[in-house]
Formats: sequence, C-alpha cells, structure tokens
Amino acid sequence: MPKLKKHKKAHHMRRNAATAPARPLPRAIVVRQRAPTAREAAEQDARALEAARKAAEEDTRGWRTIKALGGAAATTVAGAYLARQDVLPPKIMTGAISALGAALALAAPNKTVRSIGLGAMAAAGGQLGFMLIDDELIRREEDKKKDDRPHLAAGPRPSTPPSPGKKQSNASDIPADALARAYERARVRMALASDGPN
Repeated sequence: MPKLKKHKKAHHMRRNAATAPARPLPRAIVVRQRAPTAREAAEQDARALEAARKAAEEDTRGWRTIKALGGAAATTVAGAYLARQDVLPPKIMTGAISALGAALALAAPNKTVRSIGLGAMAAAGGQLGFMLIDDELIRREEDKKKDDRPHLAAGPRPSTPPSPGKKQSNASDIPADALARAYERARVRMALASDGPN
C-alpha cells in the first residue's frame, strides 16, 4: 500500500489573534544629551561675553539722534563762522561741509563719528538747499519786476511839464546861511513859548 502524506494544518495560538507582521519594525534609538566638555563651555562663555560687549557698544536711537543733532549744531556754528570770515563763497563752503559730513557718515570707523557726520551732512545740505531755492526765488521776483515796468524807447526821454499847482524847487537858490537862520527862528519861538503870557 502506498504511503499517504500527512498535511499539517496551521495552528493559531488563539482563535481571535491577529497575524504577526511580515517584518518586525526596528526599535527607536534613544540618544541621550551628553554634558558639554570644558572646551565647549569655554567657547559658549566667550560667545555670550562677545554678545554682551556688542550690546553695550550698540547705541540706542536716542543717543544716535543726540549725536546727529550735535553734528548739525556744530556744522551750523562752523558754517556761520566761516561765512563771517568770507573764506569761500557760501554755496561752495556749504557744499564742501556737506561732502565732508557724507564722507564721515559713510567711512568713519567709529559709530559716534558716523552719527556726527550724518548730522553735519544734513545741516549743510539743508543750508545749501535753502541758498539755491532763495536764489531762484529772487531771480523770479526780479524778472517779474522787470516785466511789470513799462518799456521806454531808447531815444531821449520826453520832458514832463511841471504841474500847475506846484513850484519846482531849486537847491541852488538857497542862501548858505539859511539853515542857521531857520535854527535861530525856531529857538526864539521855543523861548517865547516857554515864557508864557505875562
């Protein structure tokens, strides 16, 4: 008789149990933070010290404004003094001061000098602007006055006859001692007026 093969049946451990996953998931790896070394701690302290030094060096808005106003005031005083000395024409002088302030504001290594240069540039630039605008307005007024005047011919001017009610004065007809006599008459009148009626 031929031998029959036995088939084994898959047995579940429990009747309602789920099947196991095909490949198990790896377990999570936990890395603990290690304590900083002495070198790392020293570097961290140095960075904190540098940040504190920069913060102390940093100017606040108020101080920067005060420094800029100081630069503007110094520029105004220096510009007025130089204008009184008549060293250069005013427009050239204020332009040069403005350029100097701009150079300080852009290239100075110190923050205080940069703020002062900014103020100087602003003050001198404002003065230069006022000068240029004033010149233009004065020119326009002069041109307007020239346009308002009547234009006369280039020939000889017609003589105007004297008005009938007025007599022309002639300074050459006045005697040399006329002023002394008028003064003497006024003095006598005042003396009589101060004596009063007797």
